[in-house]
Amino acid sequence: MTHLWGVTSFIGFFRWWTAAYKYPVASPVFFLPPSALFAFSLLQSEFSCHLTHARTPSSSSESTILSAKMPARLIAADDWRPLSMTERRLLELEREGLLRHRTSLSSLEWIAPPADHREPQPPKGYVVSFAKFHRHGLGAPLSRFMRALCFHYGVELQHFSPNAITVVAVFAAVCESYLGMMPHWELWLHLYRGELFNAPTGTTGIRKPVRAGCLNLVLKMGKTERPREYIPVGLSTNHAGWDSQWFYLRNDDDLLPAYSGRLITQRPADWTYGVVQAHQSWLDPLLDALKKLSLEGLSAALVLSAVHHRRVLPLMSRPLRMDEMGPGVSSRDLDSCRISNEAPADDEVAARVKAAIAGDFKPEHVNGFPMRPDAGSIDLVCSFLVHNSFTPIFVLVGAD
Repeated sequence: MTHLWGVTSFIGFFRWWTAAYKYPVASPVFFLPPSALFAFSLLQSEFSCHLTHARTPSSSSESTILSAKMPARLIAADDWRPLSMTERRLLELEREGLLRHRTSLSSLEWIAPPADHREPQPPKGYVVSFAKFHRHGLGAPLSRFMRALCFHYGVELQHFSPNAITVVAVFAAVCESYLGMMPHWELWLHLYRGELFNAPTGTTGIRKPVRAGCLNLVLKMGKTERPREYIPVGLSTNHAGWDSQWFYLRNDDDLLPAYSGRLITQRPADWTYGVVQAHQSWLDPLLDALKKLSLEGLSAALVLSAVHHRRVLPLMSRPLRMDEMGPGVSSRDLDSCRISNEAPADDEVAARVKAAIAGDFKPEHVNGFPMRPDAGSIDLVCSFLVHNSFTPIFVLVGAD
């Protein structure tokens, strides 16, 4: 099956090999025209990132990240919510395939915090995660793209909000399952920016930092009108009590920033950075493809339903991209990508979608927009017209 090809930047190629990128990822081999070989090699987001390295975390648990934009006034943060996560509830997540099975007695894949832990105190080699994160697409070990976002924004895993996890999961799934490529770094920077959430206090102009969920990821607005360049993403506003459902997740090979408990009280300027102007036109083929998918009816709800139907977690490291999970692939490789042996019932998939996306998603809509290479999926075929430049053109065709 033909895949989506495009041109992206070479700048930052060698900077991409940070602590977030120790694992090799299997990449497919395509037979491209010689003029396209180099361009294709740069299409993978891991090798085309303008990665801003995270600042070295302070030893103080209340360290502040500086920003050019100052909040009106901040008061002291509340304590952590009383813990409501138990080992029984974590075992339920494990049975659903949303957590890895514990197989190592010497280094458990996850740990239920003791009841007397008033705030997170993860053992060495563990970070703090939340049940909501795993219901919204986070998996372990975490994908390269998810790890890269931690370093780019200079945050720890607990700093992401549930909606931020959903946004990243949908983006990764769109890239893999509908565009046929790894999550594209510059496309991400073009579409999304980071916003800092400080909790309201009931008094105008006075807010307080939060210990978990301070990073929201939102589509850029304004002159470029990013929402028209992307699929509809309406996020749920019902996440009551999510920040009391924390537990300890093994930090495989210490690839994630270690937990420090620090507060982020001001938004760093680079949370809003985008793609340099000279490279904007290089994203046009990808944006055209996204517009075509949106016009065909693809939405975040349909993406997540297809993800759960396929039994994968978008933000989990896997040997195969989602679009590579087709006929001819060994059962061993497929099993290493899937989170369970059997597909969940449509009612369960619909419930997971409604927990993450606004609206009343119906079971009959599950897998209503199949992923590649499933029957009925939409294929984006790229043809090349080479004059004095490399010009990709995309059209929609039916799946083979």
